Amino acid sequence: MTRALTLAALVLAACGGAQRIATTTDEVAVLRETWSRAFNAKQLEPVIATYTLDAVVMPITGGRIVSSAAIKNLYQRIWNQFTPRVELTSHVVERSGDLAYDSGEYVENVVAGGTAVNIAGNYVFVYRRQAEGWRIVEQIWTEATGAPDGGHRAP
Repeated sequence: MTRALTLAALVLAACGGAQRIATTTDEVAVLRETWSRAFNAKQLEPVIATYTLDAVVMPITGGRIVSSAAIKNLYQRIWNQFTPRVELTSHVVERSGDLAYDSGEYVENVVAGGTAVNIAGNYVFVYRRQAEGWRIVEQIWTEATGAPDGGHRAP
């Protein structure tokens, strides 16, 4: 047994050590970054491809935008009037079965007619694993009011 373990250690050392296996949280982080890059570049089809067909977006203005077609319409209207740029800072990503969520903070710079406004708040993305991979099924945005509490949930 000891000889087998020594041989295994030598093989791993020769291959550069133990290889890191991608986890669900890595896949969710990649999807979040894909969404963010496409959103900031105003690339409608790549943004919509990150959602499930029955996705729901709850914007800071209230209401529920239901379906990827309605979300597409929302982004078309926003991008026709504004140039938003959002930065996401994830604080926690967890998974249970075919669902995962990502919770964090965002800062968004919105430009309209040469005037820029900064908005900050919190977000929650809920993901569902489908045959083609992880997709956003729910997206919730809040706007920060007052001083932030500075508290973050431990990972």
